[in-house]
Amino acid sequence: MDKNGWKIIAIIFIILFIVETALVISLFTIGKKEMDREYECSIICYNKNYQSFYFNSRTKLCTCYIGDKAVYHKFLK
Repeated sequence: MDKNGWKIIAIIFIILFIVETALVISLFTIGKKEMDREYECSIICYNKNYQSFYFNSRTKLCTCYIGDKAVYHKFLK
């Protein structure tokens, strides 16, 4: 390897580090939003005295239950 080979490797590692950091931050942000939506669903259901809830993160649908019956549905933003 010549004298400039280490510079190319250093640039590649810097770029990989920046991409990895951006990916970790974006995944953390997405996870935080989903947790906030699920928490909002739990607050909605328990404030209305329902027994349990289920939040579907794919459809963003909050479903509240009394026993085995779904009695309330709400789409969250």
